[in-house]
Amino acid sequence: VLAPRDRTAPQRARDMTSASMISVLMATHNGADTIGRTLAAMSELEAPADGWKLVIVNNGSTDDTEAHILKWRERLPLEYVTEPRLGKSTAMNTALEHAEGDFIIMTDDDVLPDRNWLTEWRRVADALPQCSVFGGAIVPEFDDGPPAFDMPTTWLTVLYAKTPDLAEGEIEPFDVSGPNMAIRKSVYEGGERFDKGFLVGKYGLMGEDSEFVRRAWAHGYKVGFAPHARVRHIVHKEQMSWRWMQHRFFRHGHTMFMLEDVRENKDTRRLEFVFPRWRIRRMAVSLLKLLLAAASLNRQGMFSHCRSMAYDLGALQQARILSRQER
Repeated sequence: VLAPRDRTAPQRARDMTSASMISVLMATHNGADTIGRTLAAMSELEAPADGWKLVIVNNGSTDDTEAHILKWRERLPLEYVTEPRLGKSTAMNTALEHAEGDFIIMTDDDVLPDRNWLTEWRRVADALPQCSVFGGAIVPEFDDGPPAFDMPTTWLTVLYAKTPDLAEGEIEPFDVSGPNMAIRKSVYEGGERFDKGFLVGKYGLMGEDSEFVRRAWAHGYKVGFAPHARVRHIVHKEQMSWRWMQHRFFRHGHTMFMLEDVRENKDTRRLEFVFPRWRIRRMAVSLLKLLLAAASLNRQGMFSHCRSMAYDLGALQQARILSRQER
């Protein structure tokens, strides 16, 4: 039950039309298992001085996501939107059309923001006027305990969007992730949108957030980091399974081939996409190392070499997809 002091917060936020208010955008597709926890945490947020609004886009959900959202209408400054065209990028572009104020935060339906999340974002936006695109801190919230063995941050980033420990200030665009990112509204007004070719369907191409940030950076927008505007990213038990994690690396291999091998390497921009031979050699080496690790019952080594193979196999499949498209 909300305390009396919280009950008028949604109405106060709705009444404010200041140019410096904050809009929080979220797309959801069949998010009923987590979105209630996310909205409960958001109902406890400290409101920024100039108010805020929450725009949730229901992207073709077939479960009871809508019911979970609408029950919070009286407790949050909520605007509910539906977007039947599947694809997270499409849904986020729709959400951007409903943003108000000068600062836009984008997040997911499976995060738990710290109580000071909005006020800290407002402080950072004012403290880093040279930056127009931002990433905030993300830490995994493991429902069933942490992984069985230590993983480097780079692995946790791919699996659960964990951000590295960075100081507040300007950064390069590689450490920004969709569960906690922000832009000034001027970036949207300047024409930046999410690429609709990313994340269509459950197994669509990942990386719509990375591609958006890299492209904005290439267009001259500076990127900043907010280490204290933190969210916890919910990780379910099934997301700790070996199979789920390796499939995640496989899908990320698709993404990185598109972002790096194709978009940033002019040598691969041709009608017939030829898969680099060095990747084939690396897969062979990884397979050999995997067999040796299995023989010595080195579980962490087996995981690492499977991960390397998953990346290259994902890149190989994406190369084949592009080759067929060009034909």
